[in-house]
This record gives sequence, structure tokens and C-alpha cells, in this order.
Amino acid sequence: MSKIINQLTPEDFGKTFDAATFAEWKKAMDAVTKPSFIIINMALLWAGIGAIYLLGMIGIGLFFVLSFIAIGIAVPKQNKRKKYQRQLGITNSDFTMAVKNCRNRISQIEN
Repeated sequence: MSKIINQLTPEDFGKTFDAATFAEWKKAMDAVTKPSFIIINMALLWAGIGAIYLLGMIGIGLFFVLSFIAIGIAVPKQNKRKKYQRQLGITNSDFTMAVKNCRNRISQIEN
């Protein structure tokens, strides 16, 4: 997803945007969809599940602690993305349509 986000243009949305805000939104989207970010959160959750299996009731507490850490890592990045998305007036359906338009544009260029 990160590759397609980097190739998005305002024309894919059918709108015009402030260039600086659009660039910041793309950076925020890239940060949210980075594989390392997703792997860290999944590793924390799997470690919590493993702790439940190995430690029983103590593991349940550890699972919740690790879950809150994963949430604490994810929420600021999501909030930053949402802030720029609100400033630009982009909804999730607009984003989905823009990705579709971008893929169509790229496939036309390649053919």
C-alpha cells in the first residue's frame, strides 16, 4: 500500500489540495502503513497471547499491558493521519476511489 500512497496525486481525488498539507498527509499515511509498524504491533499482541499460554493469570495481565502499549503506539499515528485527512476533506471512500484511480492511471502509463 505504501508504494501506491507515494504515487497518489490530487488529480486522483478529483480535487485540488494545499501541497504542503497533502505531502504531510502522505507522510502520515506512509507511517501508518509501514510494515515495521504493523510487525511491532502484531509482535506485542502475539507476545501477550504467548504470555497467557505460559503464565496463566499473570499472562492475562501482561497481555493487557502489551495491548495498551500497542494501542499507545498506533493511536498517535492514526490521529495525525486523521487530522490531515480532515484538513484536506478526504473521506475513506474518497481515498479508496483515489487508489483505484491511481492504479488505473499507472496501468494506462505502463500499457
